[in-house]
Amino acid sequence: MQEESEIARVNKQLSILYEIALTVGKSLDLKTILNDVLQKIISFMGVDAGVIYVINDETLEMIPVSFKNLSEEVVKDLSENRVRVGECMCGSIAQCNEEVIIRERASDDPRFTRAVLKKEGMEFYAGLPLRAKGKVVGVLCVITHKPYAPGPELLDILRAATQPIGLAIENALIFENVRREVSVSARHFGFDEIITMSPSMTEVLRLVRKVLNVPASILICGESGTGKELIARAIHYNSIRAGKPFIAVNCGALPESLIESELFGYIHGAFTGATNDKNGLLEAAAGGTLFLDEVNSMSSQLQLKLLRFLQDRTFYKVGSTVPVTVDVRIIAATNRDIEEAIRKGAFREDLYYRLNVVKIDLPALKNRREDIPLLARYFIQKYSRTFGKSIRGLTDLALQILMDHDWPGNVRELENVIERAVIMAETHEILPEDLPFKRVAQFRRGTGWSLEEVEKEHIAKVLAFTKGEIKRAADVLGINPTTLWRKLKKIDNKDQLP
Repeated sequence: MQEESEIARVNKQLSILYEIALTVGKSLDLKTILNDVLQKIISFMGVDAGVIYVINDETLEMIPVSFKNLSEEVVKDLSENRVRVGECMCGSIAQCNEEVIIRERASDDPRFTRAVLKKEGMEFYAGLPLRAKGKVVGVLCVITHKPYAPGPELLDILRAATQPIGLAIENALIFENVRREVSVSARHFGFDEIITMSPSMTEVLRLVRKVLNVPASILICGESGTGKELIARAIHYNSIRAGKPFIAVNCGALPESLIESELFGYIHGAFTGATNDKNGLLEAAAGGTLFLDEVNSMSSQLQLKLLRFLQDRTFYKVGSTVPVTVDVRIIAATNRDIEEAIRKGAFREDLYYRLNVVKIDLPALKNRREDIPLLARYFIQKYSRTFGKSIRGLTDLALQILMDHDWPGNVRELENVIERAVIMAETHEILPEDLPFKRVAQFRRGTGWSLEEVEKEHIAKVLAFTKGEIKRAADVLGINPTTLWRKLKKIDNKDQLP
């Protein structure tokens, strides 16, 4: 009988682990997997509640992906004020890669640093790291509110269950990353890549959506670095031409002797070195879009040839007398005052009117400062991934320095500054000294601005922009609305804020 009882016990253990293994293999959706697994663990352990955290590699936050039977207060606190690796109990488990078993009066343990957890009335607590490929990817926690004494065998099953759960998290995250990369590739610099909340850029995007499938030529005007090619790509890849080529050429970067043959192609013998016929970029872009950046740098002769193409969609290759007709949408761009160039005779007025059927003016970054925090956060995440760092954001003083800069190089300059700052950063936040501006030294010498004053002023600016909308202001600041409320309570004279 004893032997039969032992066999039954072993079979039960194997059955539970088999069920968990089947569960993690049913889906690649992380929340679905962990919800099912956590429910099974609570059932076979006979505990009251549980939570599974997944670690965000970029921010080191402990994301509570699945939780069961926790109080609303605890769920709210865990979701809105996320623990990071090294903080509180679960963060320490993740950092140390060691399990913690507390068999009685768990809420009294000093390693629980959050008041809401101390008030939860936990009697028993078990927290185990979830590992995959040699690193901790999450933490599993189960609790009871009444005395509970699990045997060593039950705890062994729980430990064994962490292996398939850890692998499931890793596989789901890999799948999600691949899906995200495919999605980004599919968007091809679509509207999701244009990060803005400024009224001027919102108006630009409204116009862009109107002209997506209009066959007319488009002229994009804006300073260098404002994103003219990004807008051109958004137009193309969100239009009916998306399946056809998008070809970009910088007219100012090509020598005058080459640009005509590159655009229109040539035939054998057209000039010295022309040993074969060659199609130009117009033919290569057939059915799609040809983006001509710095179109103002074209010679008058080339401007005339482009004008003739725009009139009847026909052109001649260099050295040929045979007309070629192609269906190509032309999007041109310039960073100069093209109307001034017309007055000086440097640009053909008739070509300007052909190109300028729809004109899109892109604002300089200094005229859309409300986008600086959003763009900075986007570039921090981008280059943190590139360089394998875990930069969470900027200090308030560093952000204030970015907000006060004039940005002559616009978004391109901001991206370069953030890329350098991520490389230089030695903490999880970008500091003023990580930025390349001389003004950092001025701040260090002291300008009468304390960190509290800088933060107060910046919050006031953002709230003024959002017209007092807390949630929208929190999005701009890159913090949780609850965190913003706490900061507002600490600010003196808060009635002066919008």
